[in-house]
Amino acid sequence: MSTAALAAKAAVAVVLLVAGGAKLADLDGFAATIRYFLPARLFLPARPRHLVLAGLPVIAAVIAIAELLTGAVSLCWPRLGWVNLAVLALACGFTAVAAFGYARRRGQPCRCFGALTRRGFGPRALVQALLMTGAAWLATRPAGQAEVQIGLSAHLLLLAAAAIMAVAARTAAGALAAGRAGPGTAG
Repeated sequence: MSTAALAAKAAVAVVLLVAGGAKLADLDGFAATIRYFLPARLFLPARPRHLVLAGLPVIAAVIAIAELLTGAVSLCWPRLGWVNLAVLALACGFTAVAAFGYARRRGQPCRCFGALTRRGFGPRALVQALLMTGAAWLATRPAGQAEVQIGLSAHLLLLAAAAIMAVAARTAAGALAAGRAGPGTAG
């Protein structure tokens, strides 16, 4: 894997870890963002529609956990080729969400990084998603001369660093969310 591909892979992995950790701090807020993308009536009878809407926090949790797991595996085991495709698929999904948000929900909060950001859907979010997708694509390129050879202890240290990043992002997002709720209010 080339040095550029390895750097792109590490950068995208860190973004996934931070985004996933921050989303875990406010699953209800992220679920509200997911609701933006659902059709107004869902074209379902009342009971199934209610179940889908009630399940949005679970869907939000699944997305956050998928980001965490994909980011951790990508960072800790950089030679695994299949994870590159998973990262690329997530990045393409982010770009699709950013494009839809820019086209249809401009200014609505994206909560892509939980409470770590207040920005809404706009051109900046779209450009960032495109850059992330480009970095993820670069990481899928075939291995070159520079191969990564690390031992078990390095894998475990990288896994510990990934966990620390995710927990730090979750803690920071939770603290920001509580601070924005104001004193004396539930956050």
